[in-house]
Amino acid sequence: MRTLKYAGWFTALAVAVCLVAGTARAEEKKLTMYVAYGGPEVIAQQFEAATGIKVEFLTMSSGEVLTRLRAEKANPGADVWFGGGSDAFIQAKKEGLTAPFKAPNASRVDKAFKDPDGYWTGVSLVVVGFLANTDRLTGKGLALPMTWAALTSPDYRDEVSASNLNTSGTAYTTVSGVLQMKGEKAGWPFLEKLYANIPFLTKSGSAPGKMALSGEFSVGIAPDPHILAGKNPNAPLAVIYPSDGVLAWPSPVSIIAGAKHPENAKKFVDWCLSPAGQKVLMQASPRVPTTDVEPLPGVPKLSDLNLVAYDILRWGNERERVVAEFNKLFPKYQ
Repeated sequence: MRTLKYAGWFTALAVAVCLVAGTARAEEKKLTMYVAYGGPEVIAQQFEAATGIKVEFLTMSSGEVLTRLRAEKANPGADVWFGGGSDAFIQAKKEGLTAPFKAPNASRVDKAFKDPDGYWTGVSLVVVGFLANTDRLTGKGLALPMTWAALTSPDYRDEVSASNLNTSGTAYTTVSGVLQMKGEKAGWPFLEKLYANIPFLTKSGSAPGKMALSGEFSVGIAPDPHILAGKNPNAPLAVIYPSDGVLAWPSPVSIIAGAKHPENAKKFVDWCLSPAGQKVLMQASPRVPTTDVEPLPGVPKLSDLNLVAYDILRWGNERERVVAEFNKLFPKYQ
């Protein structure tokens, strides 16, 4: 009887082990993400097709992700944070909300677009450029402004649209990027000339490009202007990436600290940076890739852009001061 008793106990234990193993195997095919990126459905489908790992995601802004991660720090509800502003990822690292991982394919990404400790890696770039309405420019006898310097000419007075750095990441990158290029001593006077041509500021970074598209302004300072132009192929639009300095910031991916599926998260991060993953990301949202993969038609090639060596950490930390100085210099926008 004792032998049978222990045999039954071992049988029950074996069944329990099998059940646990089955659960583990099920978890190996699952990944949960917080997403602030275009076309997440396409990305999820293609990643599952490549790996068999099913992706569940919730879309929100990067600020909302940061708030959620703080609230869930003891028990995170997702494995991966995908897309959003790099400044928010920098803050998440400081607060211990993300985990380090140096993906094999991260070696293909320039050090300017990734955290040195592996807490986040840029998968694509948000690139600031000009969207010009060629019909309006012709009607006013104006040339295409090919540089930031050209855009400061009084010829473009009231013909430039831009967003407000109090509410727009594009605007803050524009202002701090000019200060990076020229130094603050020359940068602020340069910005005064530029903003003399801008009658008012929009709340969102995408609005200036739409205003150029509608013909309300000759030029809009906009993020990824090639995307709006690509969606409106018959519109009288010219996409310009200023030759005297292109401003850009990375849109990263990061593993959340305490992720329940860390191995799947690592697979996703590395896949995003692989040639196949980079092409899928461009299909979902045609941004400039952070690697040397051949871009899809209509997407600028990284090597063709005169990128400014923008110090993300420095200007992230200087944000409060820069915004205060801007508001002091330009009270007309308040």
